[in-house]
Amino acid sequence: MADEKNRWQTLKAEAQAGNLYLDPSVAKGCRDASNKQIELFKTLKDDLVTLKTVTGLGRFNCSDQLAKMLGMKAVGGERDFDTAFKEHIEVLELIRDTIEISVQKYENQQSDQVAATNNKAAELENGGK
Repeated sequence: MADEKNRWQTLKAEAQAGNLYLDPSVAKGCRDASNKQIELFKTLKDDLVTLKTVTGLGRFNCSDQLAKMLGMKAVGGERDFDTAFKEHIEVLELIRDTIEISVQKYENQQSDQVAATNNKAAELENGGK
């Protein structure tokens, strides 16, 4: 996951520098899909709280240990789902932000070009003044 995070941090920096442009029609769909996935992961992450306490495995010492181990797999243990969802959300937010920056830069560039063209046309109409 660290590699993915680093990759998208690099791409975000490229977008901020104006070196990465994405077609807005495609990028907006990707941004919306990223937002949808972020919301899903946030919901699942919130639902993990209910899985933290495992019951119904019987009245044995080993069942208590198993219940604790399963609860820790949900939240608070090594390689738990809570941490995994958090990391996935961070990467998805980087993807979404990178896309948003790229689209904004592209739209700003298009607006600047239209304004420059309009200014040039106005100059020509006024005799090049």
